[in-house]
Amino acid sequence: MRFKSFFIAGSIVLGLTQLGYGQAGTIVGSKHDFSLSNNTWNFALPINAQLQGQICRPCHAPHNSNNGDIARTNYTDNAGTFGPLWDHSLSTANYSIYSQGYNFWREGAATIGNPDGSSKLCLSCHDGTVALANFRSYTTGVTTMANFDGGAANLGTDLSTTHPISFTYDANLATLDHKIWDPTTTPSGVHSGTIDGDMLENGKVQCISCHDAHNGAGVNHLLIKSNVGSALCFTCHKL
Repeated sequence: MRFKSFFIAGSIVLGLTQLGYGQAGTIVGSKHDFSLSNNTWNFALPINAQLQGQICRPCHAPHNSNNGDIARTNYTDNAGTFGPLWDHSLSTANYSIYSQGYNFWREGAATIGNPDGSSKLCLSCHDGTVALANFRSYTTGVTTMANFDGGAANLGTDLSTTHPISFTYDANLATLDHKIWDPTTTPSGVHSGTIDGDMLENGKVQCISCHDAHNGAGVNHLLIKSNVGSALCFTCHKL
């Protein structure tokens, strides 16, 4: 009887485990699945028949990518370390950036600069200035994020009302600004490490601090974890 009970309980646990794995996030079927039929820009000219409708090629190329090994180039001036074999045309836009207000940055501790690192990869589509189909040698695309899906995901070049990015978030900032947690000691709740280890890029807050382009967590808006109850916000921000 004990063996039977153990077997049934074990089967339930195994089934739940497999169910959990089965529900893991994937880029397939997500907003970044460029093979979906609504992405008509990825099925039309200037893209050739060999590349049309692919999920990965608008951003990455297995060979001869446009931007080479950008991990070896200057971090500030180029697209950072999170763009392996990056193939999408980068934006050359100038941005209006978030300025220090009376509330969150009232201590004046954080210096918000122009977007850098992997955020430039995101903005190569999401600032609405570069055609979605502009990758590889295809540079005559016409559909931009501004005129795709009603512009729902178009950030534009005015980032002054958007959460600041590309600024250093370290223990010193947490000491000066008492409304944020120390990223070097605070668990991220994303993996098994700290905010600094799991969410920052070269010590900076970037788009990837909150979003995963590959939908690894399977959460709405490509978030790295659920924001129910503002849980993602409270990872870094104190009440």
